[in-house]
Amino acid sequence: MHVEYNRLRVEPGRIGIVIGASDIDATLRALPVDALFERILRLGGIDSKASRGGLITRQLITQLGRLRGAAVFKIPGVRRLIRTYGPTQPFTRRAALQEIARRSADDSETNFEKFHDLYIEPRPHGTKLTPVDVFNYLVDKGLFRIGADLTCPHCRMNSWISLDALKQRVECEMCGRPFDATRQLLTGEYHFRRSGVLGAERNAQGAIPVALTLQQLDASFHSGLRADLYSTSLDLAPRAGSTVMPCEVDFIWLTTEHYPEKTQIILGECKDRGRNQDGPGAGDTITPGDIDRLKRIADALPEERFEVYILLAKLRPFTPGEIAAAGTLNDQYRKRVILLTADELEPWRIYERLKREDLKAHTQSSSAGH
Repeated sequence: MHVEYNRLRVEPGRIGIVIGASDIDATLRALPVDALFERILRLGGIDSKASRGGLITRQLITQLGRLRGAAVFKIPGVRRLIRTYGPTQPFTRRAALQEIARRSADDSETNFEKFHDLYIEPRPHGTKLTPVDVFNYLVDKGLFRIGADLTCPHCRMNSWISLDALKQRVECEMCGRPFDATRQLLTGEYHFRRSGVLGAERNAQGAIPVALTLQQLDASFHSGLRADLYSTSLDLAPRAGSTVMPCEVDFIWLTTEHYPEKTQIILGECKDRGRNQDGPGAGDTITPGDIDRLKRIADALPEERFEVYILLAKLRPFTPGEIAAAGTLNDQYRKRVILLTADELEPWRIYERLKREDLKAHTQSSSAGH
């Protein structure tokens, strides 16, 4: 952080710089957040590096203009739109608006009307958020690109061509032969396709619950000039003598300005909707093995320096098996597990959907240690 290493020291609650009597200025460089988390984890005997999923999540947050922009993922229709159409599947604007506005067939998702007062970007005061506003925002942020879905008269197969490359005479992506697309352009309509990390990565959908959870933490903890630190997904590997197993953690969140109290760290594991509880492949999405790996990481960090919590987020209710497994993270003296579902992640405030009596009962239950 300082060119002359022996002139900077860590002091209680601050950093001190040794200067000469004639010095008039000094320069400090911020410690990179990645390097900070790398060294924190090393205190627990763990080596870390950014995972593929972490880089995807980081780029997605960057496209949206930091965590505030990830609030658009609170809307179930947005998540469903991305889940319904893969990276190479074009769709019309009409289909997108219907998907954003409609409720799920099994009635398990929140109505769009619940989000009329959500602000994903500035708009006139007193106006309601509409599906058109939402879709325009997604396209403007580069999550979807505009183009045309054209049928080749030679091979009779469809090709999606982006607006930037669209011409009246185009070349078929399938057979390579040129054809005149004038009539199709006159009678057709624009088709959209996923772009950016959502278009390049088939498994980019897993970044959405991570970005949404980080956004909710940011909205809940941010105050004044304080900005907490976080890292997206990391691949972890044990150093010599460590009991930690090689694994991936979806995010790490660090709260600041708690001196003289311990620094608080949240280890996150995030899932989308998880497995279907009926039919083939039914079962728990978060397994006892996942819980054990997270527990080992939490236990490895020095207890005298850090207060570690484990956050499990899932965009549908937890199963009894998942709740039972999560309960093993607590003990008589430590209550460190946090469970968040869509009911906590979709509102602007975590407890917004809880009725007053439910919140009161929840608080009493927590006080009793349940």
